[in-house]
Amino acid sequence: MRIMTGVRDHQDESAVRLAGRAIEQVMSSPPCCVASSMTLGDALAGMAREKLRHLVVNDDGGRCVGVLADRAIAAAWAAEPGTLSNRRVSSVLDPVPAVVGVDATVVDAARRMRTACVDAVAVVDARGVAVGIVTGSDLVALLAG
Repeated sequence: MRIMTGVRDHQDESAVRLAGRAIEQVMSSPPCCVASSMTLGDALAGMAREKLRHLVVNDDGGRCVGVLADRAIAAAWAAEPGTLSNRRVSSVLDPVPAVVGVDATVVDAARRMRTACVDAVAVVDARGVAVGIVTGSDLVALLAG
């Protein structure tokens, strides 16, 4: 007896197609970027103004050094409320930036998010310059779409 395998097979094929999709088809581009030397308060103001939860962070040479999440700012504030006006963005970044290359697929980005325990990754070119950003919400929208 076979029970409705046609629906399941179609869902599996669809998931494989989505997972293999080029990250450039899903990412937001260009990303909103801030300098690593910016204060957390200024970064938070930019997030609020642009209605964003993540900002790509660049070093002085314009290369991506990570992604700043609103929760990192909230954690810094909770630990020391007066810190936002004098603490630099670089102080709350992970030492290993959550990034994927422009040749990545959706599943590559999802895996990087999972291994780094983050909900956004920057998409960088061969020079390390951010060309986009992908968030967990982007992946959910893709799956639900």
